[in-house]
Amino acid sequence: MGLDCYPQPYDKNGCPIQGSNGMLHCDDESCPFDADRFPIGMLGTCCSLRGKVAAHELEALHETRLAEAMFEDMTPTQARDFAQELRCAADTLEQRHAGDAEKPKGAPWNGTYDSSKKEWVYLNHSTFEEALASIREAARWYEKVGRLGYGVHAWW
Repeated sequence: MGLDCYPQPYDKNGCPIQGSNGMLHCDDESCPFDADRFPIGMLGTCCSLRGKVAAHELEALHETRLAEAMFEDMTPTQARDFAQELRCAADTLEQRHAGDAEKPKGAPWNGTYDSSKKEWVYLNHSTFEEALASIREAARWYEKVGRLGYGVHAWW
């Protein structure tokens, strides 16, 4: 299942404004996310985040509650608070495994289906450092979206 996160405008009463195109700017204006170069899904906009990446990394590192929260819509305040939760989780994981000779694996990728075993087999995983970088990158996106006064619409 995919997950793309889009900025969601809110009115002054704290209600989401429907019909947003998932962008913070008009087509003829420069994107406030150009310099950030966040991962974008194939149906994403220049302002969106391919949330599936960070969600899979969180799941692989047993941060299931945070992974599941990425599939929820959020208000601007919730987006900023969630950014802080993501940062704290990354920092905690990094501290917890600082002295480990072998760090936990990140999310699996490039799997093949073994029909004889009836299961997916993954030969590759993100490194621990790559997983933390993806989580921190998502935190930066949520923080920026919330700071700009937008919430998040999770599309999956």
